[in-house]
Amino acid sequence: MTSQSLARLLVGWPDSGRGPAYERLARVTAALLLDGRLLPHTRLPAERDLARALGVSRTTVTAAYARLRDDGFLLSRQGAGSWTVLPARPSRSLAPLGFRPDGDRDDGSLDLAIAAPGPAPELLGGAVAEAGRLFAAELARAGLGTTSAGHGYYPAGLPMLRDAVAARFTARGVPTTAEQILITAGALGAVHLAARRLLSGRDVALVEQPTYPNAVDALRRTGTRLVGLPVSSDGWDPDLLTAAFAQARPRVAYMIPDFQNPTGALLDLGGRERLVAAARAAGSVLLCDETLVDLPLDGQERPPPLAAFDTDDRVVTIGSLSKAVWGGLRIGWLRGQRRLIEELAAERSTIDLAGPVYEQYLAAVVLGGLDALLPARRTDLAARRDVLIEELAARLPEWRWRTPGGGLALWVRLDAPMSTALADAGERHGLRLAAGPRFGLDGTLERFLRIPYTLAPDDLIEAVRRLAAARADALGPHATSSSRPAVVA
Repeated sequence: MTSQSLARLLVGWPDSGRGPAYERLARVTAALLLDGRLLPHTRLPAERDLARALGVSRTTVTAAYARLRDDGFLLSRQGAGSWTVLPARPSRSLAPLGFRPDGDRDDGSLDLAIAAPGPAPELLGGAVAEAGRLFAAELARAGLGTTSAGHGYYPAGLPMLRDAVAARFTARGVPTTAEQILITAGALGAVHLAARRLLSGRDVALVEQPTYPNAVDALRRTGTRLVGLPVSSDGWDPDLLTAAFAQARPRVAYMIPDFQNPTGALLDLGGRERLVAAARAAGSVLLCDETLVDLPLDGQERPPPLAAFDTDDRVVTIGSLSKAVWGGLRIGWLRGQRRLIEELAAERSTIDLAGPVYEQYLAAVVLGGLDALLPARRTDLAARRDVLIEELAARLPEWRWRTPGGGLALWVRLDAPMSTALADAGERHGLRLAAGPRFGLDGTLERFLRIPYTLAPDDLIEAVRRLAAARADALGPHATSSSRPAVVA
């Protein structure tokens, strides 16, 4: 990390409380590390260089580095420099990801671990009937032997659906043919397939920190070494982004440029150009997750897709209907060069052969009417977001967040590093939460919590009431940990 990059992260440190300058500098640096904005195993700049960038004496920086070493946040070796580390401490925050066997059984709990809206009846109602008609016609043709796909297996996806997905990409300024589309079991199915094909245990994958935890799990299953790229609600630091690609030289970078999960950040036009250029210079494949791309909530114009800046087939795009339409419609897709799609279609034969045909007809019909009905979905989500923000401001004024322009959740900065304890306390108050560290790589992010606004407004109001009670419980003298696994979506 350069001295200028670290100085930007440390902006405002002189006013960070009482004590000598070196203590304040060390305290803010440690907070950056615990919050995930400064990653473990990062080499800090030389003391002289950082002192010059901060406009302080070298003695101040030397003393700050010494305090960080004493507190377990820094390791230094003569001639090799100083590297950030996390102090050794027991962690209760990385509970394994697990799903309730009975799904979303109604036990009175409110679930804030899931960031997915309920189904849109006005969209799915008519689509179900139309998909049934098309499916019946398909069965009739298959029974008469008039279709070559009478067996029902479409390894790359139903042609009608591949055409519909390709048409949406083309309409967004990225000319696409059906041969460039693979239909998958949701976006996560696409991540698993791409990871299996593109990565091995010898590779490095770059992922945002924080990011979508299920994708991290999929990447880890390949044995790949993961390297983090810090991102906040304010977005991506351009210099850190470029440096991360240059230093890690990742085989694959998993990125969420559109209302990033969980921060809600939106990568602007210049950032997209810079991201693709950095990947090209490093020889990296960009695995771009667009599952939230259809959910701008404030009427803003969306930047072009990341694939629009691709000149050498290094952007592989993932999409899904789970976030805009319904999580229960397990249909996703992957866009890439034709050869890659053919290889992935062959790869999936070792997993599930092909997707269910009726659901693909339903997805194709839904896509045909999606643009007409998305405005109502966005208006509803924006109203729920505003209800959540109003309740949080009233009941938990100590917490901070930046209102996202889209997506499905707030990324909230807590007033203490207690996210895991808060999730544990939430269980006792009938509230399911996904602790901040679940969205990281290494146990950081204890000061953050993702709070979706996908519940009904009355449920959001009650959820915040329970959240405030859980906070009081977590800070109390008798706080305990249950470490129950939570669904994260």
